[in-house]
Formats: sequence, structure tokens, C-alpha cells
Amino acid sequence: MEHIGLNPERLRIEFMSSAEGILFAEVMSEFGNKVKELGPLGKREGMDQKELKSKLAEITKLVPYIKLVKNEKLASRLVNPEEYDKLFTKDEIDRLFSEVISYYIDPEKCQACMTCAKRCPVEAIISAKNQVHVIDQEKCIKCGTCFEVCPPKFGAVTKISGEPVPPPIPEEKRTIVRKSKER
Repeated sequence: MEHIGLNPERLRIEFMSSAEGILFAEVMSEFGNKVKELGPLGKREGMDQKELKSKLAEITKLVPYIKLVKNEKLASRLVNPEEYDKLFTKDEIDRLFSEVISYYIDPEKCQACMTCAKRCPVEAIISAKNQVHVIDQEKCIKCGTCFEVCPPKFGAVTKISGEPVPPPIPEEKRTIVRKSKER
């Protein structure tokens, strides 16, 4: 929450047994009072609704990426609540958001083989027969499937980190002209 400028006191994680009803009621009452004190989401932090929605949408899009990148860490079973505080450091979280990986299909190398498009789990690859494929960055969950399945002889999918993805080539320039085989 801090990463997008929201007060971290808006989130509270407590560990308790289902048999601890009184503790649950106390925690919820205390947390409810704290949220009331903080006021509407974003207002106290100086964000208007449009900016808040934009930042929340940006973070929401990264959830599948974070699950993939930190799968092993997220799946670890921790015994003590104190271990959860140490699971992710602030630097690690900041790095996760600043070093987001993106994938790009190089129009010079793409042969429109359709392999990446068929295997993309979220259908984020705009493809047509004999046309250079393009990754829709808004749909892409950064799973890397396209990178893994692109045939090595083409090597068209590039992994990009820390820099913007080049803009896609215009649709009218995506047609691949194949050289005919001479007999």
C-alpha cells in the first residue's frame, strides 16, 4: 500500500483461531475505528478518485506477475506470526514494482508461426496468419509463456526489464512477405 501512496494502517493482518471470537470482535472494532479515523480511501493521502483508481488498477494488474515471480516464497508455511513480517522486505517490494518484466515480439524476427498466440494463457497476443504478432501489454500478465515457447530458430520474443516496451508496429505494416522457394 505504501508503494502507491496509501497509508499502511489501512491494512491489518492478525493471526487468531476461529475459537477466539472475542479477540476477533476486539480487533475488528479497533480496526474499524482506525479506518473511520483515516477517512475515505485516498482522501487523507491527497489522491483524487481518478488517481486512486489508476494506481489500484496498476497494482491489480501486477498480482499475477507477483504470484509467478514469488510463488515459492508465497507458498511457504510459516509457524510464527513474526516470520510473516520478515517474509518480504520493503526493498524487495520496491524492487518487484520497479523491475517489472515485460515481453515484446521483435517484428524483424517474428515469422507468424502462431505458437506464442496459441499458448498465451490470457490471449494477450494479437495474431493473424502471415502477420507479425503483437503483445497487448494491457492484457499481458508477464508469465513468460510466449518467451519460453517461441521457437529458438526465430527468437522473436524479447524479455525487457527496467525500460519501456517499444510501441507496436502499425497494423498495416504487420504483413509478412514470404520468399517463395525456387524449384
